[in-house]
Amino acid sequence: MICADELGAFIHKYDNEMIDGLANFYYTTPYEQTRRTSDIKIKIQSPQINILCGCTPQNLTQLMPEKAWGQGFTSRLMMIFSDERIIGDDFAEESAADFSDLAHDLEIINNIIGQFEVTEGYRNAVNNWRQLGEPPVPNHPKLIHYVTRRREHLYKLSMVAAIDRSNALILTKEDFNNAMSWLLEAEDSMIEIFKAGATNADAQAMDEILHFIKINDRGYGISEQQITRFASDKIPLHSILRVIEIMERSGQITLKGVDRSTKIRYYTTIDPNAELN
Repeated sequence: MICADELGAFIHKYDNEMIDGLANFYYTTPYEQTRRTSDIKIKIQSPQINILCGCTPQNLTQLMPEKAWGQGFTSRLMMIFSDERIIGDDFAEESAADFSDLAHDLEIINNIIGQFEVTEGYRNAVNNWRQLGEPPVPNHPKLIHYVTRRREHLYKLSMVAAIDRSNALILTKEDFNNAMSWLLEAEDSMIEIFKAGATNADAQAMDEILHFIKINDRGYGISEQQITRFASDKIPLHSILRVIEIMERSGQITLKGVDRSTKIRYYTTIDPNAELN
């Protein structure tokens, strides 16, 4: 078991050899390796690694090169995203949490070994889902290879659901339903990871330009010269006009007017509460 608060503390850079090794441990197939500095041969009959790490979306997208999303390691990941803010009382009195029940359950689970049996209800639920095309199928380009292992993720989650329900190694339709709800809940927010992580210099500059216009607009708009001077410290000069054009076309800003004598263009932000004529 590998638990790391930050993925970067465990994998500080993308290394093909290491990533391929981790991907191989997804299945409990025999693993062999001979150390380069000696004749010692390492052999693990049924290796398995469970990894639980935290990571910000931006760090994840920077760590994983574009080609990585078409390889085996990322298809074996279940990514859980949440931007929920939990507001608590920083000055509340601390109370010791009681983990005795959890420790007791984990001790029992740790001693449960063997092969799971499948009930007719579970088998029918899986087959019906497969015949329908395993809907709803994630369609984000970076999740194309993840889709190929959704069924395996479902089986693993089903086993978790079964152990959570009882100590019997039996998969039922109830376990299928619980596992499916967990899977779909995770997949529903996966694309938000790529949105939140897709930050670059231009995107950050757009956010700052938008904020600059909002706080300085007194009702007559902000001139293109003012925006250019502000943006010149954020992005290369040759990119400024293109960024302004993209912001206008995407609806982030709108043309307020053009000075008749100087031909200077003035921009403002679009009020989402304004009525359309």
